[in-house]
Amino acid sequence: MKEKSIYPTAVFCVVLLWALWNYQVSLELLSSFFSVIMPFIIGASIAFIVNVLLEKVEFFWCGLFQRSNRVAVCLQRPVCLLISFLLIGAVIAFVILLVVPEIHSSLKMLAGMLPAAMSKFNIYLQQKISSWNLSQDDIKYIQQQWLVFYKEALNLLNSNKELLLRGTWHAATSFFYMTADIVIGFVFAVYVLLEKDFLCRNIKRALYAFCTKGTADYILEACSAAKTIFSGFVAGQIMEALILGLLSFAGMLLLDLPYALVTSVLVAAMALIPILGTFISAGVGCFLTLVAEPDKIWWFILFFFVLQRIEGDFLYPRIVGRAVGLSELFVLAAITIGGSIGGIIGIIVSVPLCSIIGFLLEQRITQLLKKKNIQDI
Repeated sequence: MKEKSIYPTAVFCVVLLWALWNYQVSLELLSSFFSVIMPFIIGASIAFIVNVLLEKVEFFWCGLFQRSNRVAVCLQRPVCLLISFLLIGAVIAFVILLVVPEIHSSLKMLAGMLPAAMSKFNIYLQQKISSWNLSQDDIKYIQQQWLVFYKEALNLLNSNKELLLRGTWHAATSFFYMTADIVIGFVFAVYVLLEKDFLCRNIKRALYAFCTKGTADYILEACSAAKTIFSGFVAGQIMEALILGLLSFAGMLLLDLPYALVTSVLVAAMALIPILGTFISAGVGCFLTLVAEPDKIWWFILFFFVLQRIEGDFLYPRIVGRAVGLSELFVLAAITIGGSIGGIIGIIVSVPLCSIIGFLLEQRITQLLKKKNIQDI
């Protein structure tokens, strides 16, 4: 038995040494592997997030119809899933229909203001040039330098046409593959949600068939804890986004800043996307304020900075941390470590992952204390 138990370890060590020695090939293989399974990762993420809402809708459905109603039981999963997707789509459509028209009207307003601004800038430039008392030689020299700069820019563009074309083609193909991954992931998520009871039952059967009962129980307990924690994380994120949107709306009304409703809705929606969502909401808010009332742009920047500090130091640790069962200290530590390792994805995953690790560690510590006949400290 001991000789047999050495073989898996030896094979693992050989594979690990080969992977480290040929790290470039290993990274390429990992990249290819993740590109293949990426649609299924996206689909699993969509399925898990939608499942939080689906369970609430199914609970409401069961309250409306009795178990004896066979038609209602047969239609429960597809109808509730359709309602869940429609609710999520309605929220997304509401945000888009509220924000996009305001951005379009602001762009039209900016385009209408542009000719007058350009004429004013031209007059101002001419006045400045006349005040500098430039000679004809100076003006001729400036014109020659501008012509040289223009020719060099054209030569740079002509010499890098192939590089620009290659970059454009790469961006287009990346967008196409990303869209294909999202579509495939969406279809995969629909199938998973429709057949989740069947999948869960067969996964349990496989675990108890190939693992010992203790190991299978431990894995299922960990998965149950992960489901509870991730569900609480999604609910906490939504609650934090709603509170942040209300704070933004109240603060912008108090400071008499323009586009309070549009900006606040965008802030609430983008709060679900760490880091990148902050830049998007800040950029759009600054643009709308700059077009409507340019003299209040600095007030908006100051207000947005204070709002982000309230979110990062108070709202997120307390609301999301309480939802996943972590203290504010561990939430901040998880966000910092996760962001430094995995960027945006690391920030999203770090808090629930840290909570799952904490739960499993707490379970293990309790078991070890019981084995040593030590009362829980």
